[in-house]
Amino acid sequence: MLQLVTRIRCWWSLLLLILLSCRSIETERPNMLFVVMDDLGYGQFGIYNDHLTIRDFDPYFTYLVDSLQGYSLEKALEFTKRAIPTMSQLAKEGLIFSRAFTSSNVCAPSRLGMATGILQNRWGIYTNRDCENSGLRPGSHLAERLQGLDYKTAHIGKWHIGKKDNQMVRKLMSQHDLDPDLTLAQIRATYPQLIRDLENQGYFGSVVREQHPLQNGFDYYYGYNYWASQYYNATNVWQDYVHAGKQQGYNTDVFTEQAIDFMEQQLDDKHTFFVQLHYHAVHDSVEPKAPDKYLDHFDAESHELNNFYAHIFGVDSNIGRIIDFLKSRGEYENTLIIFTSDNGAMCGGVYDGHKSGSPLPGNAPYAGQKGTYFQGGIRVPMFMHWPVEIREGAWSDALVSTMDILPTAIEAAGGVVPENIDGKSLFSLYTEESSEPIHDHLVWSGAHSYRWGFLVTRTTKTHANEFGFAPPSWAIIRKDYLLRFTGSLPPGIYLDHISGRGPALIMHHLEKDPAERTDLSEQYPKDFYEMAQLYYETASDFPPPVTWDKEKWREMIDVNVLHAESLIPKNE
Repeated sequence: MLQLVTRIRCWWSLLLLILLSCRSIETERPNMLFVVMDDLGYGQFGIYNDHLTIRDFDPYFTYLVDSLQGYSLEKALEFTKRAIPTMSQLAKEGLIFSRAFTSSNVCAPSRLGMATGILQNRWGIYTNRDCENSGLRPGSHLAERLQGLDYKTAHIGKWHIGKKDNQMVRKLMSQHDLDPDLTLAQIRATYPQLIRDLENQGYFGSVVREQHPLQNGFDYYYGYNYWASQYYNATNVWQDYVHAGKQQGYNTDVFTEQAIDFMEQQLDDKHTFFVQLHYHAVHDSVEPKAPDKYLDHFDAESHELNNFYAHIFGVDSNIGRIIDFLKSRGEYENTLIIFTSDNGAMCGGVYDGHKSGSPLPGNAPYAGQKGTYFQGGIRVPMFMHWPVEIREGAWSDALVSTMDILPTAIEAAGGVVPENIDGKSLFSLYTEESSEPIHDHLVWSGAHSYRWGFLVTRTTKTHANEFGFAPPSWAIIRKDYLLRFTGSLPPGIYLDHISGRGPALIMHHLEKDPAERTDLSEQYPKDFYEMAQLYYETASDFPPPVTWDKEKWREMIDVNVLHAESLIPKNE
């Protein structure tokens, strides 16, 4: 009898051990929060600029600020840190990436790369319009993998990777006995009231059903399929399949409340969650006044400077609200938080008379802005925070991409990362000692446009029409070097090449020459040639663009390694 009791006790002990083990495995699966800010520059996120001085600001950008707005450069640098106390703490306790890049210099293609882990050029997507006219392929959003792992998923905020629902336009035209195939430009010119009707009905934030978040890996959606949403009184926001009407409140606060409500519901129901929280801030235009509770933290004489960083502080404060919520539910330690931006800052002074781009430091110390393939257009802030796994703060100088974020989330959830994508999991960077690079190289293809910031003043054109003249461009980064091709410049457009210019290939050191002033082509011809050849091997099967100028795309593939020998130094 004693032996039987002993055996029963052993069996129960073993069963309890198994049950506890299973529970441990289950609790090790993290909740996840993926935060994206819109058009946030590398230099505007204060964790990166401990050694940045105003001497590192772009001199031309600084000149424009002095002549047009005149705010304090010292305050601009100070505010980059004052605006992000919560995120600074999270970053310093987590893993900060010093060499993180997006897959595009503009938002829609970049977000498509994030969503799928696939370089969007492989689908003929090089520009915003390409994405808006083609967009997400059903079955390719990696959130579906997380949903398949029994995560409850939500997308809140900016979507912008699908086509708008043009059936709404046709229906409205039919109601007024008008040609249902009228273009938006024709409607705007002739029937402006109907454009207002479309705005009020949510058309400009709509998305066709097959590219809707609820059809592509998400259980809940509250957001907009457009490049921007008003800070107040937005009419382009949708909740699941229903237009949300006029949004009440400041949208940074509203999006956060939606995220917390979703998290709370999932925790109440014992579900693990994955939430994409893609804020509108700080996309142009940033003229709308931030709420006083955020604005009062900044004391420069310039309202524009105070207001911009108040919008960033609004995001930071709302991340703080989420942290407080997670701690109150005992979930903070095992929540993976990933933060980044979709591309570089739209930095610039007032242009076209009605938009003010984001202020200094912009993307300092790196050259350029959103829309360009200078580093400033594609290099972004990025960090991960997960106390259970990342127990000590660290920096990584690994070459990484925002395409790596969802693959990392999949591996963290215990899933298998698809092999046929460009994104790689970053899991090994914080879970084990590894000397293997995440990426040997990264490539980009698209337009090199000055329209999204201060560089547009170096042209004879404006924000509204410069893009039509912008040259094609590709870039490749390998190890410490950036090689960039820029296509032909037409005469009469760009002030530094007012007579026009043929195609050019230029190489820079990523860190020693962040302002990209020194061409290393002649010093390192072997690397120069190998990188050019590697780009063309990678891009050999990129299809033509969906809508972008095919002649410009053709210039990128015609001026290749074999036909551009005059651009490649011969001396070893």
